[in-house]
Amino acid sequence: YLLNKFVQFSQGRRVGIGITASTGIAATHLGGLTIHSWAGIGILRAASDLEIRGIAAGKRVARRFAKTDVLIIDELSVLDADRLSLTDRVARAAKESTQPFGGMQVILCGDFFQLPPVAKEGEPPPRFAYHSTAWKELNPKICYLTEQFRQGDDALLRVLNAIRRAEVDEEVKNHLRARQNGSV
Repeated sequence: YLLNKFVQFSQGRRVGIGITASTGIAATHLGGLTIHSWAGIGILRAASDLEIRGIAAGKRVARRFAKTDVLIIDELSVLDADRLSLTDRVARAAKESTQPFGGMQVILCGDFFQLPPVAKEGEPPPRFAYHSTAWKELNPKICYLTEQFRQGDDALLRVLNAIRRAEVDEEVKNHLRARQNGSV
């Protein structure tokens, strides 16, 4: 909701917005693309400087970066450190700048208590985006949203927060057991 409002506000002021997310569903909700597609990195985790220049010079990717002043990446928890750094390298090449993300303003949105970066079976778990060199160089200002709007049920909200903080007590367990097997 908040990102959609920001996009509407920015577009009304003719600010060039790159609207992306780490997952297709999240990108669809914002009316954008996956960051992988938008930045031209696809499934790559690493690339040589020559490959980066080739990606950045691609017609679609170059046009996207040329029109973008603000890059939004939603569902950041699913994007691993290597791919965030790869996106940064493509942005610098496309914008011909040494500044983080080629000088674009970057809005990273996500909840690191939710889904972790996707790992292939048998591979070690990838590092979260905040472990990347891109994150460190960007040095983002962190803003926390503290009010919950999705759930109006206080009991459910207590259960969700307890699970999130790994502080599940007997009251939470009893609440969940009472709803087991589809009972309400």
